[in-house]
Amino acid sequence: MASNTKPPRISAQTLSDQLALDPGPEPDTFTTRFLPERMGNMGSFAYGGCALGVGVQAACETVQPGYRPYSISGSFLAPVSIDIKLDASVRRVRDTRTFATRLVEISQVQPQKNGKSQRRLCMILLADFHKEGEESMLDFSAPPDGTYSGPENSLTPQEIARNLADSKTITPETETAYNTLFGLMARHFETRLAPEGIGAQNLTGMAKQQPTTQDSLPLTSKSTADWIRCRTPLRQDKPLEHYAGLAFILDGYLSFLAGMHNHMFLDDAAACASLDFAMRVFSSQWDLTQWNLREMKSVAGGEGRTYSEARLWNAEGRLVANMTQQSILRPFGKKKNKASL
Repeated sequence: MASNTKPPRISAQTLSDQLALDPGPEPDTFTTRFLPERMGNMGSFAYGGCALGVGVQAACETVQPGYRPYSISGSFLAPVSIDIKLDASVRRVRDTRTFATRLVEISQVQPQKNGKSQRRLCMILLADFHKEGEESMLDFSAPPDGTYSGPENSLTPQEIARNLADSKTITPETETAYNTLFGLMARHFETRLAPEGIGAQNLTGMAKQQPTTQDSLPLTSKSTADWIRCRTPLRQDKPLEHYAGLAFILDGYLSFLAGMHNHMFLDDAAACASLDFAMRVFSSQWDLTQWNLREMKSVAGGEGRTYSEARLWNAEGRLVANMTQQSILRPFGKKKNKASL
């Protein structure tokens, strides 16, 4: 008798493994080596950064040496299942002496109730590349909006959660839930939350009742900042893997950032998910295995959506990249009063 028991799940232990691709059956097609994983939820849906990072990695696999991504945009089209590997199909839209453009489709072959399977498109991504070596007429970048402590004076999220639990600000169950919900990021990256940011003061929103030093500010002026670096070396034979990893981390937190900055968490929303994204890279003077500062702010909200931004600086203060996202943020419906007899 056939067994219905699923084989044990093997998780990627490094960021390189998480982003690794194997060649598909057709030219410029790829399949992930490991399954995507969840973050920020306990359901069967994967963290959006898994698909985003894989899409960037697939695009990078098809360009000639010396081309680097500078603009990547696209849309999340459907949830990604954590039980199915991702497939990437790349279309070579443009190749010139200076530029290259790739259109990437990320999909999964998902089982249907009738016993058959159907390919589901999960993300579409447009990646533009620029040949290295261009001279700059002007060379400048904006500083962070806030002033933040360095990584040596900042705590990891796990240390903050432990301190809040020790002071009985949060329950031990909340501490455990945090470490579970955000375990994927902790596995691949060392993160230290700058104490001046909201995320360090309310445990990225899970300590909802905790007052913060930014409570008097307008929502659009509030910020969270952290120092982040990859825990493991990236593959030397794939230098553009840093860009795929960059997309992986910049996706984090943006869909519920406005709630985090307003004493709310994911369980306060009926729907919270990223709809579209745009990542711009301004410099190649950064290394994902070294400390980089990320600052996150919400720009606008309304019509059931929010628009937020993450910006990244290297340790020398050079703005190297940003990501903007528009996300769905829908409240729970109001309960209707039953008619009285």
